[in-house]
Amino acid sequence: MSSNARPLRNDGSGGDVLPEPLSLEDLFHKYGIERSHADNVARNALELFEILAPVHGLGSEFQQLVEMAALVHDAGVATDFENHHRAGRDILLRHPPSELPERLWPVVAWTAFLHKKKVGMKKIEGLKGKAFGNMPEALQDVTLKVAALIRLADALDYSRMESRLGKVTFEARKVRFEIIGQGAEVDAERMYKKGDLWHLLYDTELEFKPQLLKS
Repeated sequence: MSSNARPLRNDGSGGDVLPEPLSLEDLFHKYGIERSHADNVARNALELFEILAPVHGLGSEFQQLVEMAALVHDAGVATDFENHHRAGRDILLRHPPSELPERLWPVVAWTAFLHKKKVGMKKIEGLKGKAFGNMPEALQDVTLKVAALIRLADALDYSRMESRLGKVTFEARKVRFEIIGQGAEVDAERMYKKGDLWHLLYDTELEFKPQLLKS
């Protein structure tokens, strides 16, 4: 940890934590993160990052951030399954991935918080009253964009049946994805639901069409 690291408010309640970064491997071991799911979500996130780059506008310097956020998005599952988005946020505020620059530590934590439940404008506005609102506006913007990608990437592995992105078609203000795999129907439907944050941030609609594998 750098010598000038400052305490971070964890949930807006007034409590402060001093970050003690851990390596990615230590986070996996300490918090029992499901590696296969984490790897699938990271794969999906990186693919979505590349495909949707003309829309999301995140530079290539954020590619590692997207990958790291995907790998640790479920850090809180073993601690508190029902509220693992909150548990994951608090874990990652205490123990951010040491592989990332310090300024991006809170982005990973708040991405974990935002990956699970429905996201609407009211929720985003409510974040301003939490520690999220203390972040520079540019990092708040990056966090929401990264979270939008992680939500979609997570949804693509919802069935745990190795669904993959297939053919991608760009139209005027619409991107159509074919979803391939035995769990494609389930995962495509989940992607529609988890696309809520994306559609709040961008005026480019995402469409997901399942393509079941032939037996």
